Amino acid sequence: MKRLSLIILLSLLLTGCSSGADPVSGEAPEGAGDNGPAGYVFENGGVAIAMHGEVEPILQALGDAMEYFEAESCAFQGMEKIFTYSGFELHTYEMEGVDFVAALVFLDDSVSTKEGVYLFSGLEDILSAYGDGYTKTNDMYSYDLDGSRLSFLIENDEVTSIEYLAVTE
Repeated sequence: MKRLSLIILLSLLLTGCSSGADPVSGEAPEGAGDNGPAGYVFENGGVAIAMHGEVEPILQALGDAMEYFEAESCAFQGMEKIFTYSGFELHTYEMEGVDFVAALVFLDDSVSTKEGVYLFSGLEDILSAYGDGYTKTNDMYSYDLDGSRLSFLIENDEVTSIEYLAVTE
């Protein structure tokens, strides 16, 4: 569990501080803030969570978070926020006073992707659900679609981390 927490923290730090946002204007990529689900979408209890989607309606539908944390953003102007729910964390970024979905990280195997992949699934489950259009970096298998990235960390042919990321580059 300690190793998983370290991997998640490192991934979030690299993602949050290596944004493809315009460094002068701080603008997010085109399409950021569109409310229609695009790319890889996580669903929980009938709530669709798309990367770059506006957070407020999502938070209203999910209800109160179990934990909340915020910090000054290193990639955008404003605050980055983390809302912890049962089974996952929802990470946000702020633009012009509005919060948008930056990432979603699985915490345990009580949640799964729409395609049925969950923590501790096998590599063959990922390949069966998503195909061979991945990019592999070390043990991370990543799939990109419409401004989103779905990444799976594999150790011993088993999924040890699942992250949805808003692509900003």
